[in-house]
Amino acid sequence: MTDLFSLVCICNSMASFCKVTITCKSLLNWIYILSFFVVITADSGIQSHHKFKQTKLKRLLMDDNYAVMSRLDNLTKEFEALKKENALLRHSPIAFVAELTKTITGVNQQIHFDHVKLNLGNSYYLSHGNFIVPVNGLYLFTITACSHTNHYVVLELTVNTAVVGKVLAGDTAYNECSSRTFLQQLSSGDDVFVQHKTTGDYLLSYAGHGLPSFSGVLLNAFLF
Repeated sequence: MTDLFSLVCICNSMASFCKVTITCKSLLNWIYILSFFVVITADSGIQSHHKFKQTKLKRLLMDDNYAVMSRLDNLTKEFEALKKENALLRHSPIAFVAELTKTITGVNQQIHFDHVKLNLGNSYYLSHGNFIVPVNGLYLFTITACSHTNHYVVLELTVNTAVVGKVLAGDTAYNECSSRTFLQQLSSGDDVFVQHKTTGDYLLSYAGHGLPSFSGVLLNAFLF
């Protein structure tokens, strides 16, 4: 009996131990599962934070890149403007004075002022009597016309095909000379010349006095 009782006690003890062991194993399993979820959650949070930092860094780099490119574009424009301004400042003076040594009659004739006294920049062309604008800017032109007694003459300042000014000279009692000045804003390549616009009358020449005459000068060059 004693042996049987002892065996029962041992069996009961082993059962209790097994139950405790099973309970401990279950608890450990739950701990492992919770730890796994904690690790996953923490890792997910770290990855999200890392991605956030990467996105923020990319945005900062993009903003910095845009600022650098914008500044570079502005500096390029400033440099090009300075180059143009420097070219204008270094541009040779532009001025000419041409005189007429012969009397001209007829209407709608372009006057070839045949005696060139000054031609800085070589923009007045003697063969055609015209001035080709070398650079954009503001120009001053002067025309002097002369006529015999009891005759009248009209000279027109023409730019390309447009008449931009006129000079009238003439009197019934004596020979007369008359001058006018014209301010013109012109573009490079414009063709400037003087035209005779009086039917039947003539343009009188005083070669010894340098009359009639056609002159021009660049006052200010423009960047446009």
